[in-house]
Amino acid sequence: MKTVRLTAAVLAGVLAHAAHAQPAAAEEAPALSPTAAAFLAQFGEDDAQSLTWAQFEAFRQQRYTATDTNNDGTVDAQEYAAEYLQRFDARLAKARAGHLKQTDTRFKALDREKDGRISRAEFDAAGERTWDGYEKAQNATREDAAATNRDPLKMPTSHTANGMLELYDQNKDGVVDRAEFDAVRAAQFTATDTDRDGALNLAEYTAEFEQRLDAQRLKVRADADRQSKVRFGALDTDKDGRMTFAEYQVSGKRLFTRADSNGDGVVDARDPEPAAGSHSANGNR
Repeated sequence: MKTVRLTAAVLAGVLAHAAHAQPAAAEEAPALSPTAAAFLAQFGEDDAQSLTWAQFEAFRQQRYTATDTNNDGTVDAQEYAAEYLQRFDARLAKARAGHLKQTDTRFKALDREKDGRISRAEFDAAGERTWDGYEKAQNATREDAAATNRDPLKMPTSHTANGMLELYDQNKDGVVDRAEFDAVRAAQFTATDTDRDGALNLAEYTAEFEQRLDAQRLKVRADADRQSKVRFGALDTDKDGRMTFAEYQVSGKRLFTRADSNGDGVVDARDPEPAAGSHSANGNR
């Protein structure tokens, strides 16, 4: 019995010492730079915190093989565009779902009286808040721009100067005046109020936003299709209409090199953010 008590006491002491000696292990891991984080989110697996060049090259080879749907050993322009648009469509669908999820939140914020309807007075009050913030929006922060770039739908927002112009600059003179702003807001309320009861319910509010989402989706998808053809032409360096893996991997090497800013062959938390002005790591090829 004494031996058991002694062993338990010793064990308890060892465990207590070990627990006391472990605070360093509990420290948070170094944060990834924005570029490294974006690269790993796109090309890593399940919240990966690092990716070697060998792993990335294997991933690129696998994608290239899957893109070569006729199995002739090269990728033509149609195969290249089709593979890219398939991935882009998945990103658009995810972004659309995210935007719609926020619709209920926005509706509740506008419905100040909490009666399940946005009256014209509540709608106009929101417009006043938007207009009051216009001067601030003209000095949109870099973070605002980055958030817009992360959204494949690139929905215009009144929180940025460019978004205000896209939404309200009717005569395209590069300035939003109050008359334009009020006219667009009034027309939007009238078009959204489909049952003509003088207020907007959630179904009307959501339907109007869905229409804008889907129109924007068609626009950005068409742009993406055109861009994929431009990229194919740039990567097909011998201009024979067929892209070899070596040609395809030129863009992959460029993406990896930017994310692997310290040049050690691994994208991880040791890579500092690249200098501004260098090529983005958020490319899709």
